[in-house]
Amino acid sequence: MASDSKKKINKNKKRSMGFDSAHFPKVRRVGLSWSCRFRVDPESGAVSYKCYNFYCFPKGRVHVFACQGESMRFLADHGFDFNKLFREGLSYCGEADEERMRMDLKERQEQRAAALEAEEGEEANGNDAVNMVPVPATEEKLMAEIEERIGVFLASEEKDFTITNCNGFQRKLVYQMIEAKFRKQISTSSVELENKHKGILVERKRTKEQDRKLEQEKVAQENVDLESAVGLSLVLQELSKTRKLIVGHNMLLDLMFVIRQFFRPLPYNFQDFKKTVRELFPLLLDTKYLCTNAELKVHVFSSVLGHVFEAVRKEPFKLPEVKSGSEEHSYSMDQEKQHEAGYDAYLTGLCFLGLASYFKVDLTNLTNDATLKMYFNRIYLLRVSEVNYIYIYGKEPSFSRDHIFYITFPENWRNVDILCRFRNYGQVFISWVNETSAFVTLHNRDHAAAVLKTIDKSNAAFTICTLNQFKAKQQCAGAKRRYDSGGSDRGGLKRPADKEVTAAVVLPAVTATEVSNFGTPSQAKKPRQQGTFADNDSW
Repeated sequence: MASDSKKKINKNKKRSMGFDSAHFPKVRRVGLSWSCRFRVDPESGAVSYKCYNFYCFPKGRVHVFACQGESMRFLADHGFDFNKLFREGLSYCGEADEERMRMDLKERQEQRAAALEAEEGEEANGNDAVNMVPVPATEEKLMAEIEERIGVFLASEEKDFTITNCNGFQRKLVYQMIEAKFRKQISTSSVELENKHKGILVERKRTKEQDRKLEQEKVAQENVDLESAVGLSLVLQELSKTRKLIVGHNMLLDLMFVIRQFFRPLPYNFQDFKKTVRELFPLLLDTKYLCTNAELKVHVFSSVLGHVFEAVRKEPFKLPEVKSGSEEHSYSMDQEKQHEAGYDAYLTGLCFLGLASYFKVDLTNLTNDATLKMYFNRIYLLRVSEVNYIYIYGKEPSFSRDHIFYITFPENWRNVDILCRFRNYGQVFISWVNETSAFVTLHNRDHAAAVLKTIDKSNAAFTICTLNQFKAKQQCAGAKRRYDSGGSDRGGLKRPADKEVTAAVVLPAVTATEVSNFGTPSQAKKPRQQGTFADNDSW
């Protein structure tokens, strides 16, 4: 089971990373429905909820925006407001970026405070020519014009003026020139112009009290700007701190998106992933996994969110009265807004209420309900037949995989050729790896022992081995590569030159993406190759 779970995590991890790079954040619209935080009126028994749609778009130059054309078309077809996203989207960042921004800001503020204190402690310290940046010949004319403009300003009754149309280096030269020649006569500060460029505000010399007040105002504004840059991540952090029950439907990928975009990079190790989820969201319930309950399956024939919602609106389910806590952020059961994040969260909350009503759950004491305890912290895994969930707080049940085989065959083979080879062993599922290899899973495990002994091997290009044998070869190949390259598992020691490899391990070209799909129903379309699976030895 752990192997299936790891593969699903790795596969969804790649999907959550867009282009497999932390520098390519995806466009996301996050919906939070407070119907998952049940507030039951003791008199009427009504449940209140609040729904929100947050448009998220990272701010700053460090982020690169990337997307898939088909995704953009899908969003456009469902009424996504791109103008609102780009103009008003809330910024966000991970824990590492937040810490870096806070440290950088603190350092800048401390440097300014030290400079201000030093300036107050001495009237004039002279000009330190050692730290002066030489003025290039190409900038001498500009510096002369600005110096002349400052002279005109000092001779006039003007209160201030702004120096514009200077790049960063030119502004540095201006500050340097003012410090050297006009230090006792004028004060300067950086301002943002209407075109979002920066300028230099020149004023009459401020008093020490005015400088301190201006610095306090600047620090306060910088702190506000920092909180705005962290943005929606602050909301998710507060949600994590509440340790409340979070309800989702088929929530694995959404959970991975939230962790990666708002908290930290997804761990590579499966157990570390579980630990991260426990730390951030200690109480979860996946309604799609709840629908696997044997009693519910009699009444809920499909676990698609919309189908579950239609099912819980009928007997034997009973939806409680649900009221919106905010009219401007409310939805109706009869007005569909599919693929709008807040509406989908609203439906998920209603589905949970309906499913919980079947078991007569006390909404004021959810965490102690005997039935729901069997479904808490179990995240549904799609297309996994044996144990279709990840248990965040422990190990999943294990099972034998002797009924899974890895085969190679001629390039011209199709599904029918493979099915013909396995016709004596009942129904099988074929998962294509590439044009000449695949995984085959027997539906009837009782036939597994006879396959290697009795299957037709008359075609020399046809080979077969068990999944365990295949994994052993992969691990052996990984160890051999690390040994040959002076891997870390041998302390960086190289293979002695006088020794030769007496046996070579011939491995199939298998990719991580391809193997992650084994055990699923036959697919007509074969996946594209994306590098050797043997490069990932942790699977």
